[in-house]
Amino acid sequence: MEPIRRSISMGIFNNYLKHMRNTARCGWVFFLGFLQLDIFIRLTQLNQKIDLLYVLVQVLIGVIYFIVTRKKYNLLIKETEVTPQYDYLKTIEIISMTSFASTLHFSRYLYFLAFIPFAFESFSRGFSKVKSSLVWGLSSQICTQLLLSVWQNHLFKEKNNMIILSFIIICHYILIWVFVYLCGTIHDEYMRSEEENNVLIDKLGDKYVQLEQAQKEIQNNYEKLRETNTKLEKINEKLTSNIAEFYTLQQISQAITSIFNVNELLKFVNDVIMGVMGAYHSTIALCYGPHNKLKVQVSSIFDKKELAIVSDYLNSDVLTPCTLEGRSMIDNDVNSDYYTFTKGRNIKSLICVPFLAKGNILGIVLIEHSMKDAFNNENVRLLEIICQQVSIAIENAKLYQQMHDLATLDGLTGAYNRLYFQDKLEEEYKKDQIGTYDLSLIIFDIDHFKKFNDTYGHLFGDKVLKIISDFVLKILRKEDIFARYGGEEFVILMPHTSLAQAKEKAEDLRKGISELTITDRVVTASVNISVGVSCFPEAAGNPNELIKTADDALYEAKNNGRNLVCVAKPRS
Repeated sequence: MEPIRRSISMGIFNNYLKHMRNTARCGWVFFLGFLQLDIFIRLTQLNQKIDLLYVLVQVLIGVIYFIVTRKKYNLLIKETEVTPQYDYLKTIEIISMTSFASTLHFSRYLYFLAFIPFAFESFSRGFSKVKSSLVWGLSSQICTQLLLSVWQNHLFKEKNNMIILSFIIICHYILIWVFVYLCGTIHDEYMRSEEENNVLIDKLGDKYVQLEQAQKEIQNNYEKLRETNTKLEKINEKLTSNIAEFYTLQQISQAITSIFNVNELLKFVNDVIMGVMGAYHSTIALCYGPHNKLKVQVSSIFDKKELAIVSDYLNSDVLTPCTLEGRSMIDNDVNSDYYTFTKGRNIKSLICVPFLAKGNILGIVLIEHSMKDAFNNENVRLLEIICQQVSIAIENAKLYQQMHDLATLDGLTGAYNRLYFQDKLEEEYKKDQIGTYDLSLIIFDIDHFKKFNDTYGHLFGDKVLKIISDFVLKILRKEDIFARYGGEEFVILMPHTSLAQAKEKAEDLRKGISELTITDRVVTASVNISVGVSCFPEAAGNPNELIKTADDALYEAKNNGRNLVCVAKPRS
């Protein structure tokens, strides 16, 4: 705010400086004009002779005046403020000016000119600064008039009334005094107003500084608030992502605990991955066989040709980091010539993550997108977490299947065991009672099986059992239950099958088995079976009767020469 105060306080000074400059430059013109006018009046109107000494005194006084004025002007330019030297020069200037004016014959008419410098001085510096100048002006003018009167009485023989002249001078100066006082009052009023303005400006400046500081603080707070808001947005975005991730993992965890079928679980997981990742396609493949070859288990690719290409090229070396080393892969600029399984499809980005359990690679999940740069490391991280959970589920499902097979399957033939058969018989019997449908049972026995074991050995006998079981499993329906009942004896439980239909199926079995050729190195043989057939409720009233009647029919077939199918008699 200092420049503003300086510009206000320097305003009057600049005007005064302008006046001094004009006086220093052009004042000599007025001086010569007044001097010539005085000489002209004395010569023409007063018929006086020119007194060269008198004129020389006038010129000398004028020269002194202009020298002092010039120095005062230069001093003001150099110092830019009023100094004691300035007051000294100002006093000499006033004395020389009033003395010169007093030397003029018409000086009494020029006293009003004293108003100009005194008035301007009062306007510029105040009445208090002009009082001494007025005293010097009055004193010098009276003294000059007194000296001139003495000179004039001596040279021109004229007597002037000094009392009247002094009175006139004093009256003039009283008027000047009043006028200058009024000018000083204006100056004081102006300076007071200026000081008040300066105070207001100072206050305004302080307020402005405070406002600037407040604005800076507001700006800083705004920047901090914006940074905080940005951080909160990122935190909120991450929190939303974490919530979505948590919800996804919770869904998968619930599915793992409720879905025991591996295929159903993988289908559910594949759908979840499609939704969470926003993928174009998602494919899950599991490892099979001694070489861990990938086989597509679940895929969102519906086109059979495209799915066939994926299945054919999925075991290419391009996925080796994932399938052999167990490392995740991400590529946001897919080349179909390099990734051969993407041929014919518009795939630009992909992620491949392995299913790992105890260091073993169980399979992979492959997600694809038609846009470049569709995936990032966060997608890989989430997919790895999902695969960790699913890997445990796959491993548990395999263990569960193994335990289930041990508990329900015959280890040699792959058929169900007797315990599982008994449970299914009770289950189907209860359904039969509710739904009132036919439930047939076929029991068959390999003819002369003991002789096979004695002749060809037990290993060959085991092979016979295995080949016959494989044959039976191929020709049975999905709902039929085939079990090894004991030794070389097998049973087939056939829901929704009448006694006649069961007999027909039994004949097909007998003929098909008799046509089998069993070879083991140099040994070649064929076998026959004897078959007993029964049906609930046509030939039996409960599960025990169903087994007994079928078993009785089997013994009847053996007693009648074997290689026969005998049917239980209907109930009366």
